[in-house]
Amino acid sequence: MAGLMATALAFKHNWETERYALLNTRVCDLELRLEETLLYRCIQKLYDEMDRKGFRFKPPYYFSCAGDEWGCPDRVPIIGIPFYLADRRLLRIEQEMGYMRYDRKDLLLLLRHEAGHAVNYAYRLYQDPEWEEIFGDFNAKYPINFKYKFNPYSKSYVKSLNNPKYYAQAHPDEDFAETFSVWLTPRSNWRKVYGRWPAIRKLEYMDRTMKRIARKKPVVGAGYLDSPYDSKTYTLIEYYGRALARFKAKALGVYDEELHRIFSSPTNGYKRAIPASELIHKNRGFLLETISRWTGARDRVVAPVIGWLARCCSDLQLVQVPGRESHNLASLASLGTAIVMNYIHTGRYISD
Repeated sequence: MAGLMATALAFKHNWETERYALLNTRVCDLELRLEETLLYRCIQKLYDEMDRKGFRFKPPYYFSCAGDEWGCPDRVPIIGIPFYLADRRLLRIEQEMGYMRYDRKDLLLLLRHEAGHAVNYAYRLYQDPEWEEIFGDFNAKYPINFKYKFNPYSKSYVKSLNNPKYYAQAHPDEDFAETFSVWLTPRSNWRKVYGRWPAIRKLEYMDRTMKRIARKKPVVGAGYLDSPYDSKTYTLIEYYGRALARFKAKALGVYDEELHRIFSSPTNGYKRAIPASELIHKNRGFLLETISRWTGARDRVVAPVIGWLARCCSDLQLVQVPGRESHNLASLASLGTAIVMNYIHTGRYISD
């Protein structure tokens, strides 16, 4: 019985089931758990670094969902961050799909770079004639598909502390952001590293300009957001362009179709229907006793299954119509029994 207890608890927190539920959720309905992530700690570290430089402005951020989600919208001082980085579960899915992994160093370098863009836009520094004289034409066109030519031996640009090393050569705006990132990074020792390079002029401009504007109020506030995640009505699995069926096959406790056979949809016009989840909660004792008697499992093993069935009914917005309560409770007890028995014999909550 101790083993059954452990596996019943695993049912509530099983990753395969949780992943299936997330993949079947619309992106806009995802509830992000930012505070639990490495990203959140890195954002706080960025703000601490800017505090030490005396900044009044701390670039806000939002979570985007597009092809290339990192980046500030054009001339809007806000950092766009890939939505999956704001939740450990989504990041795990991203990695299982075979996409890029981010460590602490990666995140901090990206945040500093995007903070450079945000500062540039917040104070419209790109309109400063000296900015243009040092970095170039802000309105220059970006190279197609970011396939820019670079000189690996040039000392007129800072080298990125991340890859690609020569990203500062892609565009004047990127040159500024990369220079800001080097300037902001603690212990970058930029005066010594670039002391004999022409790029030192850019860093000295950065140091001088940031000291001048640090305590000032930004002149640009909120603006257009590029592809915010909460505007996307497609599901997470559609975002990845994968087939959902193969993930359902691995999930535990996926019984949506069975619950639809037992209960009704609220669109069927029943005026006195009650939520199916309410019926389950009211008859929890009956279900516990019946399933436990038929399976031989203890109440504490069966209880998580009943709670999960109630949550599924709530999520599916199923209702109980008048006159079929006893019939539906018997059907639900049978379903719960099948779930528990299947797990007792196979270690899985669904049949093969």
